[in-house]
Amino acid sequence: HTGTMGKGMKEGGASSGQRETFEWLGWSPSRDTAAGSALLKWFPEAIPGSALVSRLSTVLLREQEVVPANTLLGTSICSDEINNEAGDMADQLRSYFGQVFPMGGIGGPPFVGKTGFSAFSHHVPDGGNVVVFFGPHVGISATGQVGKYHRNGQDVESTACGALAAALASCRCGQHGPNFFDPHDVQQSWLRDKVAANLDRILRAEHEVVGLAHAAYDVIKADLEQVVNTDFGSGKLILVGGLQINIHEPHEDHFLPLLFEVRQRGKPPCDLLHFLTL
Repeated sequence: HTGTMGKGMKEGGASSGQRETFEWLGWSPSRDTAAGSALLKWFPEAIPGSALVSRLSTVLLREQEVVPANTLLGTSICSDEINNEAGDMADQLRSYFGQVFPMGGIGGPPFVGKTGFSAFSHHVPDGGNVVVFFGPHVGISATGQVGKYHRNGQDVESTACGALAAALASCRCGQHGPNFFDPHDVQQSWLRDKVAANLDRILRAEHEVVGLAHAAYDVIKADLEQVVNTDFGSGKLILVGGLQINIHEPHEDHFLPLLFEVRQRGKPPCDLLHFLTL
């Protein structure tokens, strides 16, 4: 399914003009800066948060008749405060839809599980829809370091995502598996084991942190697939997945879209990713 709108948006292509516009608006760092160069090199298809929210809301309205009045939003993203600041894409989505059901824990997996999703999805209006926005996050500092972010009030850059970086560090030392399970640190224990299962892939990546982010996305998506369903009614389940990329102020966080799909009971999935691809 592409609809009439698909052609017009695809014909624009991945033009340098679009990226120049993002830079002109101040949403993206200039490609001449260290941060902008790193963003373009490692995440060339990423778009600013405001562009993501605008395109999502437009496509959902025109193509799917999905609007705030008949839809609930769920987010499965990392608990890190830099993902939930005023004006960030998660905050913009919450403002657009009016409310949000947080599904994620540290790292971004849907730790609310099947019970949490069932409760959330059964709160939708009759015949209504569910949108789930999900994925891990990774920082890019002003100095162009992928996996670093300068948090407000701190003198030095810190890791982003810190939970995933810590899990990778533990796995390097062989600290994962049943012997390292901590009942008072369940989420991090889960992350460690998932990172361990993907360790070879991560270490072979051209950039380990970028490889870690992509592996984390696959892990989160696989877990989400075991949690979500369309049993809540006749409405639509819309999955929006990808990588959140934290960028220093005054620029916006970016999003690398990897999944935009509509599911509905008794119907084949509808792939809409092309609407989010420059």
